[in-house]
Amino acid sequence: MTALQVGVVHVDRRGVIGDANEWFAAWAGTRRGELVGRSIDQLLVHSDEDLLPREVGDGPWIMLDAATHERAVLVTRNSDGDGDVLVVAEASERWRALSDLRQRYALADRTRTRLQLVMEASVAFSTATSEEVLAGVLADTTARAYRAEESAVYLHRPDGSSDRAAGTDPFEGRLDVEALIALVSAPRRVVKIVEPGEAEVLIPGFGAAMRAAGVRAFIAAPLHHEEIDFGAFASWFHHDRTFDDEAAPLAEALANQAAQALATLRLQARLAHAATHDEVTGLPNRRLLEAGMSRMMGASVCAAIFIDLDGFKGVNDRFGHQAGDRMLREAGSRLLRAVRAHDIVARYGGDEFVIACDVADPEVAMDIARRILDVLHGDPDDPADALPFRASIGVAIAPIGSMLLADQLIRRADLAMYRAKSAGGDRIMLAESWEIEAAG
Repeated sequence: MTALQVGVVHVDRRGVIGDANEWFAAWAGTRRGELVGRSIDQLLVHSDEDLLPREVGDGPWIMLDAATHERAVLVTRNSDGDGDVLVVAEASERWRALSDLRQRYALADRTRTRLQLVMEASVAFSTATSEEVLAGVLADTTARAYRAEESAVYLHRPDGSSDRAAGTDPFEGRLDVEALIALVSAPRRVVKIVEPGEAEVLIPGFGAAMRAAGVRAFIAAPLHHEEIDFGAFASWFHHDRTFDDEAAPLAEALANQAAQALATLRLQARLAHAATHDEVTGLPNRRLLEAGMSRMMGASVCAAIFIDLDGFKGVNDRFGHQAGDRMLREAGSRLLRAVRAHDIVARYGGDEFVIACDVADPEVAMDIARRILDVLHGDPDDPADALPFRASIGVAIAPIGSMLLADQLIRRADLAMYRAKSAGGDRIMLAESWEIEAAG
């Protein structure tokens, strides 16, 4: 065979080489004689990225060096009766250019898909009505964006703890949530791990937990906005995974959007709380009290217990408002200890508190009032509870089906409280029928 700028290879029906020219032998890195008897499949394999399926016609196909997959040739098949003649031309540079172009198109397509996800997530984040709903949107969006088997969102809670707010993770308690959040929150960076050994270096035991859970890779990002760390999200992969250059910016974009929405939700929650709660004691204010009483009244026997701290003005005048505020907070704390979990304890104004509770009869309401007075008196043997409070307490009852409004029932309890204060204070008075008629 003459030396051509292409390879010519004769193969039989089984693909065994019968002859080849010098060009192909040089390309294969061997001598012509050593090619004879070898299978062409040992030297060339079809490329998965070829546009033309290997089963279609006589080619041409892009085929790769079977040993390295780093070189490519263009192969055309011609039948000669006993087998095939393969014409082989160097195509490595063309193959790399096509592969690069294909990757660019794939990246562009992923970019369009991811931008669409970011826009959809932005709308969903802005309309989320709670942190749990928002976390669910983030977990779903990140799972779709990265084609992850599992995604989870972990949030810091007001009590200082952290937990999974949405999504799933494969570790079943084998991974410390706080350690995972700290991994991305402290440096405020996206972390990409493509094999368990990398994770083991970052957090001892993390790699072992990944292997036990069948996790091969993950990507995680902090949820951070204006110096506030809300937590983190993580997407977990049970297959080998690499990350392109857009993976980290996408994670940052989604995390930043979610963190901004979390900040808005928490601001709204604080404003709503401030509108319905007392600033000094943290207890419900008059607005929230009356709304709760309105729901309670008519459906059950409702009691209003009106409490006025005796001598509070003297404390304010002598020791100042800060001392007065401390006294109010302590009184509010004791009232909460004295009542049942479903009773409403509110600061009504000044040194006045009102408790709304559903009761079986007036005697139950009086029992609650007596317990309140005892708790306010404090325990002289307990240093943390030694400060005694005196209080005048009035109790008013609205029967089932009453047409009274909440503020009317509170007014009746207020009148009974004034009777208690006029009688010397530090006692309880139940609104009598004549007081009810007068107040009505």
